[in-house]
Formats: sequence, structure tokens, C-alpha cells
Amino acid sequence: MIRFRLDERPYFLPERYGELTARQLLAAAPHLVHDSVAARLAIVRAWCPQLKDKQLRRLTSEQLWDLVSLVGWVWKEELDASALPSFKHRGRVYLLPEANLTDAVLVEYAMATLFFHHFARPRQPQPRALDQLVATLCRPAAVGIDENDPRWDGQRRERYHGKIAEARAVELADLPLGHKVVVLHHFLKAQRFVHRAYADLYKKPEPAGEGPAPKAQPKGDGTEVLEMLAELAERGTYGTYEQVAYTSLHTAFFNLAKQARRRREAERTNA
Repeated sequence: MIRFRLDERPYFLPERYGELTARQLLAAAPHLVHDSVAARLAIVRAWCPQLKDKQLRRLTSEQLWDLVSLVGWVWKEELDASALPSFKHRGRVYLLPEANLTDAVLVEYAMATLFFHHFARPRQPQPRALDQLVATLCRPAAVGIDENDPRWDGQRRERYHGKIAEARAVELADLPLGHKVVVLHHFLKAQRFVHRAYADLYKKPEPAGEGPAPKAQPKGDGTEVLEMLAELAERGTYGTYEQVAYTSLHTAFFNLAKQARRRREAERTNA
């Protein structure tokens, strides 16, 4: 634990994920995506509820930075999933997805994103959604894999099935918290990779010359990828809805990002 003093009183903060309680993890969840002073301060407040607002308001900018730096490890500590490529629970062995979700399909990423948003909802976080996230990404090994078969798609986990994942999420409620934290970090690390690799897909629209700036888009609620999936199915880009759902995440996002970049370049040319 980290011990610090403020107004001559001692306070304590966790200094690694292994020290977090389930309540502390849930409190930190809404702030894990982006590292910022505001996110760090929110975590300090959640983990040190004894701190009063008037105490924090008296701090200088340097003192405030020193304080929030105490929880900087939340974004720096790497929980390498290679140390936990699989886990056994209730007699069933679950495999984690590959790094950066290179073996994931579009529908599982869409559902994992949705469950993360439910888990990290600022006002009403849903602890059960973390179990749903784990059940979505972690699945038993597929039966009858032949890695020498040219038709093998590289997927070692069984095919994603929403109803099965929902039932398994109930079973995973008593999975050790440490396992859940590793899977959560694995997902967030992959999500950051996706946002960097396909940045053209996430760029904000540029102001259209003179006139009022475009309205700020509402914050995402986790349904964006599901909407992308539905739009691709309507276009028939990868076939039926079912075929789109089981298209490689990175294949779909690579093409969507390329289309977004070309569209933006065309708009600049025609402006």
C-alpha cells in the first residue's frame, strides 16, 4: 500500500492491481480508458473517500500532481496476458484471445465493447458486465482443429455464441478477481491498439470552412461497433449479417478505416 500524509493525517492507496478489492476495481473502471489528471483524481477520490473536497481545493497544482501521480501505476502497470493464456474454472478450460485480438471476429469485439461500457458506466456501473466481457472473449478450445489445413482461420477458441456466453457469464461470477482484471487489461490494451491502428475510422469530422463548428458528437455508449456491423451487412460488403458478424475484426476495421481516409481526402479535394 502507498501511504501519504495530508493535513498531518495519514491516508492509504493501493499500489498494484493485486491489492485492489472488487469495490475499488469497480470504482476505477470508468476511468481506465484514458489517462488524465481528471481520471487520476477521480480514482484518488474513490479509493480515499476520507479525503474532503476542501482539502483538495487547497492544494497547489504541484501538490495536486504529486497526489494524482500516486495512482499513475493504474495505466502503467502491464498485466501481460501471456502469463495467463488460459485458466480453468468449474472444470472448464478457457483460452484468452491472442494479443491485440488478432484472432477475434467483429461480433465478439462489438459485444465486448458493449459490456465494457456497461461495466464502466460512470453513474450506474454494472459489475455483472465484467463477467459478460470475460465470457465473450474467453472460450474453450475449438474441437478438431487442424492447423495444417489451408482452410483453418487461425482461431483456437470455439466459435463465439452469444447465448452460450451469457450462460457462462453466470458461472464466471465467482472467478478470482485477479483473472478478471487480466482479461480486462487484455481487452483495453487491444482496444487502444485498434484505435491507433485504425485512427482514420475514429477521427473527428473537420470543420467545414467558415460558419459554426460541427456539433460535438455524443459520447459512445458501446453500441458503435454493433452499428458498424449492421451497416456492413446492409451494404453486403462481407455477405449476410451472420457472415459479417464472423468476419475478422482487423479485416473489417482495416477496410473501414481505408474507406474513411479516402472519403476524407475526397472531401478535401472537392472543398
